[in-house]
Amino acid sequence: MKKRVGSFLIITLIVLLSHPVNAVQTGGVQYNMPIDYSFINETNLNKEAENLFQSYIKAEDSKQKEILLNKMLSDYSILSEINKENPLYVTRLGIIYDKLGKDRWAKSNFCKSTNLVPNYPYAFYSYGNFFFDRAEYRKALREYMRAYNTGYSSHYYNLYQIGVIHEKYGDFSEAIKFYKRALVYKDTPELRGKIQKLEELLTANSLYNQRQKVNKK
Repeated sequence: MKKRVGSFLIITLIVLLSHPVNAVQTGGVQYNMPIDYSFINETNLNKEAENLFQSYIKAEDSKQKEILLNKMLSDYSILSEINKENPLYVTRLGIIYDKLGKDRWAKSNFCKSTNLVPNYPYAFYSYGNFFFDRAEYRKALREYMRAYNTGYSSHYYNLYQIGVIHEKYGDFSEAIKFYKRALVYKDTPELRGKIQKLEELLTANSLYNQRQKVNKK
């Protein structure tokens, strides 16, 4: 009898620890019993979570990506409990919820991360991606510029995204400026093509405006 009770308790504890995010996904309900994370090695778990994150970035199969997201959600939920002051863990949770379509939880974690470290560019950049993917370009630009001003002035993708948004709004001069800054860190034919196209459009617009002025005289 004692062996059965002992086995039941061990199995219950394993289930709880292997699914720490169930409470979050069901409206933020807290566990009825406290969980001791002290025996978990943060360094090892962080390494595992980082490997999963890199695998997710490289993965192309949608099912595989979903599996990786759920594994990461478990790992980063535990990590954020082990070390509540680490903004990376909270930002990664924001990214994961973003990809899972859990907008409210994504926003909550991005905001929490910037509250932990007010000038944390990775959180601003990730929040910018969140808004960009939802076509909320003004909000995305605000976050990308915050990232730019707090340490991401040489971050290729942040610079590129800023250029894309300016291009969408027809501000070609600003778009070219940021595309050229991005070009310093990653020179690609695609980016050079974008710059050339916008410079040609600016030139064409300038010539058109000059002709309009002459015709009005």
